[in-house]
Amino acid sequence: MSTGFLAFKEDGAVMTDMTVFISQTMGSVDTNGTHGSATLPSLPPGKSRFYMIVALVDLNRERGKKPGVTITDNTMSWVYAFNTNGWGYFAANCRIYYGYY
Repeated sequence: MSTGFLAFKEDGAVMTDMTVFISQTMGSVDTNGTHGSATLPSLPPGKSRFYMIVALVDLNRERGKKPGVTITDNTMSWVYAFNTNGWGYFAANCRIYYGYY
């Protein structure tokens, strides 16, 4: 779905296009601080996927790291990767929201 404002010249050409696509959240998954994957629902025709990672712990105080996320077709995967080098980093429990726009 898109919403916004379109202004046209007398000849029909678009003069101003202030439309935006409204996103739709489809669900979320908790990582539990481990690598993983999830099968996502199919997208409506013409839509693009998005995801957003939200930490469920205080990353600054506890030195937690968020996972890297990839989406291929209807599969979302996440992997934690960091170099501890004695810093005590850990894989933070996160919630990954996903949807489309």
